[in-house]
Amino acid sequence: MTFVNKLSKSFRWLRCSTLCAILFYMFFIGLILHSTSHKLQQHQQQQQQQQQQQKDQKDPGSSHSSSSSSSISTSSAAAAAAAQEAAKLAPNVGHHQQPSLVGASAKEEKAQKAGGVGGGLATGTAAVLSSSKSPNQPETVILAASNVNEKQILAKAFKRADRNHDGRLSIQELGQYINRRIVEHIDEAIMNNAREFRRVDIGPADGLITWDEYHRFFLREHGMTEADIDEHDEIRHTALNRRAREDMMRDKARWSEAARTDLFTLTIDEYLSFRHPESSVSNLLELVDDLLRQFDQDGDDQLTLEEFSDLNVDDDDDLLRKSLISKTLVERREEFKRIIDKNHDGKADRGELLYYVNPKTPRYALQEAATLFSLCDANKDELLTLKEMTDNAEIFLQSKMIDTANSFHTEF
Repeated sequence: MTFVNKLSKSFRWLRCSTLCAILFYMFFIGLILHSTSHKLQQHQQQQQQQQQQQKDQKDPGSSHSSSSSSSISTSSAAAAAAAQEAAKLAPNVGHHQQPSLVGASAKEEKAQKAGGVGGGLATGTAAVLSSSKSPNQPETVILAASNVNEKQILAKAFKRADRNHDGRLSIQELGQYINRRIVEHIDEAIMNNAREFRRVDIGPADGLITWDEYHRFFLREHGMTEADIDEHDEIRHTALNRRAREDMMRDKARWSEAARTDLFTLTIDEYLSFRHPESSVSNLLELVDDLLRQFDQDGDDQLTLEEFSDLNVDDDDDLLRKSLISKTLVERREEFKRIIDKNHDGKADRGELLYYVNPKTPRYALQEAATLFSLCDANKDELLTLKEMTDNAEIFLQSKMIDTANSFHTEF
């Protein structure tokens, strides 16, 4: 009898355990079904919103049948899509960066005053996005995404340049950051020159690059196949966009300057001078020769303080003009004493002049920083805030602070 009681209790425990397990699994399966149903509803809502958006874009005059909450979701989706498109099209530190079209004429005038500060971007982000966007994307949204991307680029550079993290840039901090960017660019150009030379010198690989070899390399870099290159019209360049055609014309002009040994071919050193003139020692030596031709009055291959500071300006009765000339003369004399004449012997030989014209020297970057400050330091407190940078985005995006390579190529 005792055995039967024990067996009965065991069966009751087993039935209770089984029932609990069944209830648990039913609850778990119910959760899965609920989650799946919720996801399907969301997917259907998204499809309906996309269909409504396409219908509205095809017929902008028609009234929207969706509710206010659906309209907000659709606008957010369009903005997100535009931002993703902008992120894909925007390059590294910006070869195609410019601000929105609002107030473009005033900003272009200010950018032109920058002179050597960049001046090299032929097309901006807004132009690139406008030509590449799909017909369904509103231009205003794309320009807004472009501005957001520009601000992110400037904010990132500002943070790196702000060494003491006080939220403001001094001219020394900006100059040091630009100098680091310049040194990195030149070192990278020199390091990659031999590898790129081998990529171009393939028809045949004889240690010399012809214009035809470089031209084919240029077209390949712009996405053309070998078959397309064979049929390409080099005179009209109809298969290339405007920016690529401008780059090709610029390269043609540079070719004759770089080809010193033979007009039709480039050596590996000449190719560096052709692609990165700011990195070429031969180009820097030419700048030294230009300085000597301009200022070396006695022909001794050295510059004295008096020769360098002599502006050869005719007398003028305008007192304001005289004061400006006097100020420039003082600045030039100070520059000679402090920067050029390293051994302080009163003369500058070729070695000292070569150091003076070398873009890797801190003096070069400080000069760029001073120009940026003169253009963008709105309150003249000798400190730059991020707002002052973003207010003058087109100037900074074309400067050596952001677009080092293209700024150099335009300048040289």
